[in-house]
Amino acid sequence: MAAGTLYTYPENWRAFKAQIAAQYSGARLKVASSPPAFTFGQTNRTPGFISNFPLGKVPAFQGDDGFCLFESNAIAHYLSNDALRGATPQAASQVLQWVSFADSEIIPPASAWVFPTLGIMQFNKQYKFPEELTLTFKSCNLITGMFQRLDKLRKNAFASVILFGTNNDSVISGIWVFRGQELAFPLSPDWQIDYESYDWRKLDPDSEECKTMVKEYFAWEGDFKHVGKAFNQGKIFK
Repeated sequence: MAAGTLYTYPENWRAFKAQIAAQYSGARLKVASSPPAFTFGQTNRTPGFISNFPLGKVPAFQGDDGFCLFESNAIAHYLSNDALRGATPQAASQVLQWVSFADSEIIPPASAWVFPTLGIMQFNKQYKFPEELTLTFKSCNLITGMFQRLDKLRKNAFASVILFGTNNDSVISGIWVFRGQELAFPLSPDWQIDYESYDWRKLDPDSEECKTMVKEYFAWEGDFKHVGKAFNQGKIFK
């Protein structure tokens, strides 16, 4: 039976997968989510932690036998029993099918209901650096590049970012969601990439404007009256 320690920050819903799996399977799981055992942003940058988990991501699992895993689905799978994983190749494939379905089809739209209760930030790149927004494929590369450089933030944020307009007349606008009520970017040097290139404002989750924007940005369809340009293409950060 598996046994070990799960490193995470408090109330990380991705870590709940492993905890639920362990409760059902009987795996012995210790959770390190607060000092002195674990301090997010500090412990996961130490040489010892990085040697076991090179990306510094959480949740991260270290077995009592030294076996290490990151990525929440992989950890939950390891801590499960046959009843949860599927006792046959067919059953295991169906489990994987529904886990993948949940990640791609359920979590994004469900977030439209949950995230408005958290800190939601809308940003716009039209005014600070308009000279960067020329050909639409180049503008789209700005979004992709930002996402790549913010890879270490993926476990702590969700975003829908959209390019509006056409060549030489475009704007990048999006909605970011973080735990808490402030921008997460200043909390880590690893996350302070590109965000100062944008104008940011905090949305009121109780306002009709916020509800409409969340619906439009997560569905990639709507009037987008605050932008004034047609939808071109969008990208999801998760």
